[in-house]
Amino acid sequence: MTVLKLRQTRKESPLIKQSRIKRDWMDATYNKHAYQCLPMTMANVYGWELCLKETIKVSWEGGNHNVKVNPENSQWASGGIIGMVSFNLGWRFRTEPGYSLWIGGSPNLIVAGAHALSAIIPSSWWPDEFQMNWAITEIGKEIEFAEGFPFMYFCVIEDSLLPRTVLQIDDSPESAEFVQSRVDYGREKMRKNTEEPWTWTRGIRTGVDAGGNIIGPTSTGLPKLAEPNSKINFKKPE
Repeated sequence: MTVLKLRQTRKESPLIKQSRIKRDWMDATYNKHAYQCLPMTMANVYGWELCLKETIKVSWEGGNHNVKVNPENSQWASGGIIGMVSFNLGWRFRTEPGYSLWIGGSPNLIVAGAHALSAIIPSSWWPDEFQMNWAITEIGKEIEFAEGFPFMYFCVIEDSLLPRTVLQIDDSPESAEFVQSRVDYGREKMRKNTEEPWTWTRGIRTGVDAGGNIIGPTSTGLPKLAEPNSKINFKKPE
């Protein structure tokens, strides 16, 4: 277990909660078909999000023009000259030694005209409050970030894990049993698509292959992540 410490830096800081499962484009698929994909829905909720306190509208004319932010006096957003809009967090984050904060846009969240930029914050020692940046990708168009919008996603990462990860290429022949299992599962997916369209084989959810054999664990559902207490007394930063 590791601990992420949060400290408000403003009296009315944005809400922090587990990243939501819902995505507009997934809602728009036939019978909300996209939500049947467990790996994708798992990614949707595998972290936390900060939600905007007010609706922010931005536009950029390109070149060296500043990104215009509406309302102009917003305490939560500011525009830059290279097509960026920066959001203030209202929080300071502190991870334990050996851990950092990965920030970016919520997984599988699509925003027309803007793209969230990702960063790794050395949150175990960096003292300053950082900002969340979005790049405006459509010139001359007003982009709206509605109140409640998850303007930043974050999760905790272990600093040494990836550098310690070894990539090995296995060039040995696949076992006949594994190849047959893959072929059988492919046939079952084709049968589903033909005979039962808009359904899934659900092998990743059940851990069962096309022959009914248990090859993995049954999914216990989406993870429930801890959330900070919503009743926090504001204290000035130390």
